[in-house]
Order: sequence, then structure tokens, then C-alpha cells
Amino acid sequence: MKKLILQEYISVDGFCADRDKTTGFFDGTYHTLGKDVDAHQGAFTESIDLILFGANTYKIFAEYWPKAKKEDSHVTEAMNSIPKIVFSKSLKKVQWGDYGNISLTADDAVTHIKSLRKKEDKNIIVWGSLSLAQSLLKANLFDEIQLITVPVAIGRGYKLFPEEYKLFSLKLTSYKTFYKGEILHIYQPDQQAE
Repeated sequence: MKKLILQEYISVDGFCADRDKTTGFFDGTYHTLGKDVDAHQGAFTESIDLILFGANTYKIFAEYWPKAKKEDSHVTEAMNSIPKIVFSKSLKKVQWGDYGNISLTADDAVTHIKSLRKKEDKNIIVWGSLSLAQSLLKANLFDEIQLITVPVAIGRGYKLFPEEYKLFSLKLTSYKTFYKGEILHIYQPDQQAE
């Protein structure tokens, strides 16, 4: 069965977005990742055939990727060609530049994603989208959680795991280090959160 994967960039002090709800600590605004991270991500996209977003991450990605230059990386081509679904009750429409491979749903994410898992040929990914990710974590839907730790501390921001968790056990299945000190940890959720 295909996997539902969560992939997040995270600071060493545990934040996935900074205090202003931006991703400047890894998107090049005030820290740039090594080129080998892009190469890894380009190869990783070969295993995906559907991307899921919440409203805020959709807005950030849709502003950047459809306008990204072709020579930027293999990631650009993948981000623009892979079908996408945005989960939002507030948005009325979504667009991905001139690409027509995006849809919007106000359906319950947990129910909708359970049905999607039966249809897709490859894996499904959630990038960013902390509210969506947290609802799927609470429902114990992720088969794999990938955290790319960026070697910076940002002091304050938004965390991935809900504060009400006393414990969320993860089993490390593999890891990879990158040239500028980023580390990818791949986990399998070990049990229900307490």
C-alpha cells in the first residue's frame, strides 16, 4: 500500500515556521540550504504522485513555484507537474500559475485522505501545512514522518507536534546528512500519541 508521508523542515530548536509564520530559516530568505538537499528532494519527488496542502502553505508555494525558473532544479518541474489538493474552508478557489493540476476541497481531511490512499499509484506527501499535518497526526494517518533538521536556531515559532501530546513515539528507520549540516531523519510512527 502506498505511503502517506509528512515532510517538514525543522530548526534545531524544534520549529517548522518562524515567529512570522514564514520559512526564512530554510528557504533562502536568511539561510540557504546546501545544493545537495535540492538534489535529494529532486530524486525524492519521483516517489510522489500527489501533494497535499493547507491554505497557508498553498499560498506560499503557489506564489513561488509556478514562476520558478526551469534551471532552478528538478524540484521545480516536479512541484509544477505533480497534482495537488488544497484543504481549506476559507479559500474559494485555487490556482497554480497556468497549470491545471490543483483542486480545492472543504471536506474533512481525514476522511478524504483515507479515500485517496486507495487511488494513488505512488506516495502522497504533506509539505508544511502545520494545521493539516497536526490533524493527520492526531488521526495517526502518517506512515512516515521525514524531518529535515536545519542547523539554525530561531528562538520562537510554530511547532509541528501538538502541545497536548505527552508522548509521540517514533521509530528511526534511516537518516542522511548533507554538506551544510542538514540532517534528514526518517521515522515511522511507533504508536498512538498520548
